[in-house]
Formats: sequence, C-alpha cells, structure tokens
Amino acid sequence: MIETFVSSGQAADLVLAIMALEAVILSVYLSRKGLSRSIPGFMAALLAGAALVLALRAALSGGGLGVIALCLGASFIAHLAEIALKIVYARANPNDRETS
Repeated sequence: MIETFVSSGQAADLVLAIMALEAVILSVYLSRKGLSRSIPGFMAALLAGAALVLALRAALSGGGLGVIALCLGASFIAHLAEIALKIVYARANPNDRETS
C-alpha cells in the first residue's frame, strides 16, 4: 500500500500540496507583519524545492530523463534567484546582519 502511494507519485503530490499551502500562509503572514519584501526570497526557495519534488515525482512515476532534467534545471535557476535576492537584500541593508 505505501509502496503504491510512493511509486505512483501521490506522495510527491501531497508534498507539493503542503508546499503550496505553506506559500499561501507564509505570504499572508509576511504581508500582515509588514515584511512583504521578504516574500520573493521565500517563494524562490519554495519554488526550488517544488521543482526538486517534481523531479522526484517524474522519476518515481516513470517520467523521461528530459522531464527530470528540466525540473532539476528549474530548481537550480530558482536557487540562483534566491541567492541573488539575498545578495541584493544584504547590499541594500548593510547594517541588518545576523550575529552568531
């Protein structure tokens, strides 16, 4: 039963649904807290993760190598976007550093 749930791609579908819900809740929360500028970075991170889950889904359900590669490429691009957004934010807010 669990093997069918995973191998059919339904487990990946569940993860994607949870990630979509997370995106909505996070966007609403950040907007209400006045942190709307943070939303693109979080969305880029979620998009990178979602593309990885789509690659997993394609692999589990017998998708072609081209589809898997496309999803992995999309994940990489979203990851680069997230890094770029963090760099832009750090440059625009040089005094807003985390202390360890």
